[in-house]
Amino acid sequence: MKNSTCSTQLGFSAIIGMALALATPGLYAQSASASAASCPTQNWATKVLPTFNQATAQVPTAAPQSFCEFHQTTYESFVWATTMINGAPRFLSLKTSDQLVTAIPSIKKTGGVTLNLASRNFAPKSGKSEGAGAIVEADGNMLVGPNGYPIYASVHMNDSYFNTAKNNLIVNGGYQKNTDNFKVGAAVFKATWLRLGNGVNAPVGSFTTKANVPVLVNKNGVVQPDGDKTVVVDVALLGLHVVELTKEHPEFLWGTFEHKLNAPMLPDGTFSTGGSSPNNFTLYKAGTLFGQSNIANLSNSNPPKISGTSFDAYTQIFSPTMNVVLNNATGGDPSGTIPLVNTAGQQYLAGQSSVFANYVMIGTVWFAPNAFVMPAAQNMGAEQGVGSVNLANSTAETFVQMPQNSFGQTVNNCFSCHNTNSYTFQPTPLTARLIATSHVLPQGAAAMYTVPNQVRLPLTPLTAAAAAKK
Repeated sequence: MKNSTCSTQLGFSAIIGMALALATPGLYAQSASASAASCPTQNWATKVLPTFNQATAQVPTAAPQSFCEFHQTTYESFVWATTMINGAPRFLSLKTSDQLVTAIPSIKKTGGVTLNLASRNFAPKSGKSEGAGAIVEADGNMLVGPNGYPIYASVHMNDSYFNTAKNNLIVNGGYQKNTDNFKVGAAVFKATWLRLGNGVNAPVGSFTTKANVPVLVNKNGVVQPDGDKTVVVDVALLGLHVVELTKEHPEFLWGTFEHKLNAPMLPDGTFSTGGSSPNNFTLYKAGTLFGQSNIANLSNSNPPKISGTSFDAYTQIFSPTMNVVLNNATGGDPSGTIPLVNTAGQQYLAGQSSVFANYVMIGTVWFAPNAFVMPAAQNMGAEQGVGSVNLANSTAETFVQMPQNSFGQTVNNCFSCHNTNSYTFQPTPLTARLIATSHVLPQGAAAMYTVPNQVRLPLTPLTAAAAAKK
């Protein structure tokens, strides 16, 4: 999973991991059964969750003390983000990546278009970076939905996160000066969206809205947004990353949710290439071998692996489509508390008649309390994660899930990409910093720091000749 903004951390010293564990013996010594026995905590679903459903509520900031509390914190942030405000979930009212470098005000969230999945600061030479309307995932691969449209992504930041990110942009030298870091209460949410139409309806029980999506064009074998051209379409929410900074955890708590009908959710550690499911899902056709799922085909850096891959500029349809499986239903969390938190949280949301009761928390990953400090943090990545150490969202990290990835490490999670070294591997490397956990910092900067928002098609004699002239 190594590209311009996602550098896999490999070969970390076991000594570092041992030191982190010894630093917090209470947290790591608790047994899974003891954690599950008292989960969820008393009155959590009846008295605590409702406080995050208020219009004036803020994201949780208290330091969790147990596995159960970490996952409860993630669920609290999910409730906060999905609370309906003026007819739309709260996260849609937050600022997006484009606003970091433009003065364009937020889109009105009452009626009409409620979501912008097309970047407003298109740079023709570099493509649009992952952020406001990504058509590729963080590893540079595209997930093609069942109707041939790409799965889109959007990033939404609360004011605390946005203001700190704006002060640390690479383009204006803020990152290099590093005058501040994210503060307790900062939060960011990344959503994935299924474009409807072409024979595909919204998954039952999903949140739907209208969105501006980019019109794509094939330029000499590279499919990318056609300038600022957009079209208004219907989309359904497939997944939501929920990321918040609490006390004692400047690395952020990283959690993720998926719609319950996205794909087969396999019990942790049971993935087998010869397995299959008899049921149809939004992104999976019944009977498809799991070994034929999660296959990366369209990439922003390499030609397709599957012969006959195509893109029709008139219909905006890619072929072939892809099958998806969630390899680890709780990301390898050892505590057994995630299903308990899910059940309590979903019951609460169902009691509120919320459509978001149909979304499932996959898990949360974090570091040991107060461990994320420089310079030690420079050597921290996926292998130092705690909780859901193989966390992935099948619609956002489709192609890098354990055990299918080939990066050599024993675990893979959000910290494989979101770490202090995110910008140290480019041709013009930047210093490792705590702030580097954020991937919105390259907004408006040179293309080397971004994930190009484009995919390559097979080279034909015509496109090869055009490319040779460049």
